[in-house]
Amino acid sequence: MFFDGVIINISIVLTGFYFISKLSKLPLDAALPLGKQIQIGLCNGLLCFTLMKFSIPTINHTLIDLRHIPLIVAACYIGPVPTLITALIISVSRVVINFNDTALIVSVFYAFLGIVLAFCSHYIRKSLRYRAALFSIITVVFICIAYAIATQNVAKIIKFTFLMTLFSTIGMLLSLMLLKDLKQRKIEMLTYQGLAQQDFLTSLLNRRMFDQAIQSINLSKQNVVLMLMDVDYFKQINDQHGHDAGDRVLRDIAHILDSYTAYGQKTFRIGGEEFSAILIDCPIPLAKKIAEDICRKVESHACVLANGEVIHATISIGISGSGPNYNKNSLSLFRRADRALYQAKSDGRNRISYASDDIYHDPNSA
Repeated sequence: MFFDGVIINISIVLTGFYFISKLSKLPLDAALPLGKQIQIGLCNGLLCFTLMKFSIPTINHTLIDLRHIPLIVAACYIGPVPTLITALIISVSRVVINFNDTALIVSVFYAFLGIVLAFCSHYIRKSLRYRAALFSIITVVFICIAYAIATQNVAKIIKFTFLMTLFSTIGMLLSLMLLKDLKQRKIEMLTYQGLAQQDFLTSLLNRRMFDQAIQSINLSKQNVVLMLMDVDYFKQINDQHGHDAGDRVLRDIAHILDSYTAYGQKTFRIGGEEFSAILIDCPIPLAKKIAEDICRKVESHACVLANGEVIHATISIGISGSGPNYNKNSLSLFRRADRALYQAKSDGRNRISYASDDIYHDPNSA
């Protein structure tokens, strides 16, 4: 029964951590949003409650379990919020499951332990291995002191301390191994997703993501502004200064475009020297102002080449909007922005043009 209980406890811990890791696409760390940390704390507490229901009988019917492992993990990986929530659930659950003097002592000690670990989690910023070892020692000491106060039997205390230290170490090592693998898989997945969505040269969103964003406009209830942008005389830059210079110009312009984040702006590189931006619920006058500001910044930006030479580039921008005068038709939106871009280039480049009815009327939008 003893070894069966140990195996069951370890299996519950590892299974619980696997499912808790699925609560977020991001790795389990302090950067998680507060809401997600609260959610993880609650699930962590539920895991601890489950472990308490599968306690392991040892010396003279003394019960041990690994409920403290999720508490240590919350403190090591995430921070004070899930640590305090987990400790609170353990404290309350211990009294609810079996109310007696021992339960009350253990409950109080776990409440204090949660506060101590939350404090340490916030202020101790060393390696994960160091934190795991330190927090494990603190936790086992608290548990053994609580048991000593409740039992007051030296022989039992020594045996309990040995078993608790042994199985806590085994459970903690297995948990850290699993969580390390899960974290690595999430980091790799996020890296691959980023590579699949980003343009290799500029790190902006790529053409594939632009096509998806354009298609989603048909289903959107919000008004959308589309900007199509083209670097003026880009072929001349490549011919006169080389393709490395052209790449540098594209990266610099991408950096300028990426600095605009208002109205949920998403910026894409959709071709060689072609860029695009999609703004949500942005008034047309403000969209024009943003486009003009982009033109000015690109024109005034000094692009320094590897050989120290400085060149300047300009950009032309075509704008269209899916406001009340147009259906939310992605094809119409794109065609009107493309026509406006052509108009901006025809008017002398380094300027913006808005796709009003005077410039282009798309019969599909009627």
